Amino acid sequence: MARKTHRPDDILWTVTAADIDAVLSQKYAKQNLSNNGRDVFSSSRGISSSNQDMSSGDLEHTGEACDISLGEVLDTKYPRKSLVKLFEEKLIHINGHKATPKDAISVDDEIWIAMAKEKIDHDPIEMDLSVLYEDEDLFIVDKPSGVTVNSKDQLSLANGVAHYFKEHGIKRKVRFLNRLDRDTTGCIIIAKSGLAQSLYQQQMDNNTFEKWYMATVEGIVEADEDTLVFPMERSADGIHYEVNAKGKETRTDFSVLCRHSSQPVDNSVNKSENSVDIGLKNVDIELVDVDKNNPNVDKTVYKSNKCGYTEVLVRLYTGKTHQIRVAFSHLGHPLVGDTLYGAQPTGQPFQLRAQKVVFTHIRTGEHITVMA
Repeated sequence: MARKTHRPDDILWTVTAADIDAVLSQKYAKQNLSNNGRDVFSSSRGISSSNQDMSSGDLEHTGEACDISLGEVLDTKYPRKSLVKLFEEKLIHINGHKATPKDAISVDDEIWIAMAKEKIDHDPIEMDLSVLYEDEDLFIVDKPSGVTVNSKDQLSLANGVAHYFKEHGIKRKVRFLNRLDRDTTGCIIIAKSGLAQSLYQQQMDNNTFEKWYMATVEGIVEADEDTLVFPMERSADGIHYEVNAKGKETRTDFSVLCRHSSQPVDNSVNKSENSVDIGLKNVDIELVDVDKNNPNVDKTVYKSNKCGYTEVLVRLYTGKTHQIRVAFSHLGHPLVGDTLYGAQPTGQPFQLRAQKVVFTHIRTGEHITVMA
């Protein structure tokens, strides 16, 4: 429903010459492609092909009108599907007036994208949430072990987030941008609007939204680092996932942090120089960012029948269910305690933590790092 007042999470910006140039560049690129290199300008606009790099300002001097629509400008900034509902509910404006995608737009016009009010779509149940980050568009919490993200007919993190939204007047659906298994801890990312969900999903799809994990696996991993590319799909039992040529390709990068032998150990992580073996040629993270003194990191040391265990830093590029667990099990190094994928029982949950996310703020362009 249309409204007349601004809220803090609305998007407000002024059209610039660069916005117009972006539309023109996109249009001319499509024209060039469709005409297979023919002289697009001479055939469609009467402009010499030598002027293909002209900006909108240059075009104004030719005396030709540059009719640019609001929809064309928005297409250079946002996924089109994320704007459909906003246009339907008349929540997009030009200079304070309700707009349509076909409305003409020019430099210095004021664009206002109002965020729609929604009904919270989960039962609000109070939960002790550890909030790691919050802004107008994102809400990131530290998920504890033993809690599902979003399960029907049982208490899940979605209920706790819904309660937080209700208590803080956030009238939005709960939109998870990632999922973690019941026993996996760490960063869970929630988008506060459909527009934010689409924009940050784009970053995930092009791997500019980074997701980093720490895991403890059975045995001594010999490679200092590696890129694991495997096709995965759900197995016939409907519970496991497996490496299968018919599955969807996944990518998991890792770098070894520590290798521990099977000798008796105490309940603190061995940090001596002799136990640390680091290789980071293919993994773009500074190890100083890995906080092993973080009180949220479980430092319990496990012993298994296999020879020792290895701590690894993992970057997840794709988001297949159980991807990290399947990848390391396929290598012969299942996560310690992950009996579902062949590990020896320890009596405790497997060790996997979503420790860090890195993304570009959709409003400011700032590079944001959030640690769990």
